[in-house]
Amino acid sequence: MVIHSRSKVLLSMARLALPLLGMVAAAGCATSLDRRFQSHIDYLASDRLGGRGVGTPGIELAAEYIAKRFEQTGLEPGGDDGTYFQTFSMSLHRSLTDQANLALAGDESERRIGRDFTPFNFSSNDKFDGGVVFCGYAIEAPDRNHDDFKGVDLTGKAALVFRAEPSRWSGTDDPSPHALLRSKVYNVKDRGASALLIVNQRPAGDETDALMEFDGDHADAYGLPAFHVSRDFASAMLKSGGIGSIDELQNRLDAGNFASAELPHVRVSGSAALEQRSAPTRNVIGVLRGHGPLADECVVIGAHYDHLGLRKPMMRKFKGGKLVREATQPQIHNGADDNASGVSGVLEIARMAAAEPTLRRTLVFVAFSGEESGLHGSLKYVESPTCPLDSTVAMLNMDMIGRMPPESRRILVFGADTGTGLHEALNTAATDVGLTVAPSPDMGGRSDHAPFIRKDVPAMHFFTGHHSDYHQPGDDSDKINAAGGAKVLTLVHDVALSVANANERPQFVAVKAANPAPGDPAAPTPSYRVVMGLAPGYADDGKPGMAVEGVTPEGPAEVAGMKAGDRILRIGDKTVANVYDYMAATRKNNPGDTVDVVVSRGDQEITLKVKLSAAR
Repeated sequence: MVIHSRSKVLLSMARLALPLLGMVAAAGCATSLDRRFQSHIDYLASDRLGGRGVGTPGIELAAEYIAKRFEQTGLEPGGDDGTYFQTFSMSLHRSLTDQANLALAGDESERRIGRDFTPFNFSSNDKFDGGVVFCGYAIEAPDRNHDDFKGVDLTGKAALVFRAEPSRWSGTDDPSPHALLRSKVYNVKDRGASALLIVNQRPAGDETDALMEFDGDHADAYGLPAFHVSRDFASAMLKSGGIGSIDELQNRLDAGNFASAELPHVRVSGSAALEQRSAPTRNVIGVLRGHGPLADECVVIGAHYDHLGLRKPMMRKFKGGKLVREATQPQIHNGADDNASGVSGVLEIARMAAAEPTLRRTLVFVAFSGEESGLHGSLKYVESPTCPLDSTVAMLNMDMIGRMPPESRRILVFGADTGTGLHEALNTAATDVGLTVAPSPDMGGRSDHAPFIRKDVPAMHFFTGHHSDYHQPGDDSDKINAAGGAKVLTLVHDVALSVANANERPQFVAVKAANPAPGDPAAPTPSYRVVMGLAPGYADDGKPGMAVEGVTPEGPAEVAGMKAGDRILRIGDKTVANVYDYMAATRKNNPGDTVDVVVSRGDQEITLKVKLSAAR
């Protein structure tokens, strides 16, 4: 096992002392665990740390705090060069500059960034100047008898394409991978295009032709200049090319007809001129060695400690049931539940485990950085693990474990099907702690356990549920349910010890994900046209319908009279049994449509008329 250790003499002395220290800690555990859990969160989620954004002083303070607690607990350093830190570089931010430009030769209109065009955050900075080819939706799909590239030559030219996919493909499933922006990028790039220009489909209902807001945080370049252009700008190109109006072309495509063509005598030039900033960041790793013949095997216990830092609130805001855009100043996103709660759990479980008299397998405790922008820390760890992955028998991940409703005893656990024996260990520990494990659909691994599963390591994610403060400035430490969190810590500790001390290691079981994980090239990114403004429940608790965890103030659901705690049974003529049914039920609706939503509230069924809002 590649673990950096201290001198044998000091380590032996520490191990001799730990059981005695553990007895003292254990004696006060029943009354102090929740207070200790809360105290870690109070510090990590304080304004002093500024939201723990990657590349900020606040996240460095958090890393030092975690490392210091590992050292005090007696954990060995598990990072680089005998330290607690595993350092790697991350792209932090790409920003627009006043040098960004896009011009149509012979166009007398003044084209402005933000109104007529905007670079995508994944655009390269290459300059381009050449002809234009209209390529429909930039899709090649033999199974649908659709090929937007038939008979056209993109070499050295800009591709002008529609966003999303033909409307006739819309059904009850998520958009296909063909609708992804990155699919369009690589489709035209592979055919020699010099740039990609994407235009919105015809706005539906009260939608407008809005350009995507540039978000430069943690954006990676796809290797091709790429711009979102207004329908007016695209129409000017199409008019010059004489192949038909933008509406006529969409109608032809959506009816299943071919519409791609080069635009004669049309020429565009431009450059995204984005600025990029990168910085080092650190995973924090501590090791508690096992004893005996199984000590070279290990269980990883982890949680991410980064959050969003100082930024404009990123969630939707409604007024009177409609989505609105309001100018807001950047605010600190402290991330008390997401995920100061999880990393505080890592610290306390390490402390409890160090007091155990018997530990057969080694425990590796990891606080990951870079989760919020794409699981960067856990991906780095599985590339360069402290304990070899073929010796890693399981991974236990805690992400958002601090907001268990006071009246609840329920914990959601994703991934229990990924290893033999995990259900048994989990259910036994939950019974002892007094918690109920809610059977939960596989959500595709949207947290730091996902890279382990993709490396065939059994992994579970412990989660107390969604809430309206998710990724909002309101996720503060005063809203933490410390007593509930302490129960979760005890549960995870007991599961970890059960796996660490078992005679047989869990065997990995491949489970087909309901949704692919972030970073999976096959993962479709849903692009919904309408929203209700509610937080869905993900657990299958055996009751009819889908639970509503919360409703957004002044969102369509609240305006219609929906309340947290309701259960959605039907939307229109569609039965809703889970979150997937809910997401599929309005896929064919447009903004402004009113749908009948039947909810159960107590022993009553109530029909609410919800007027759907645009999703963007």
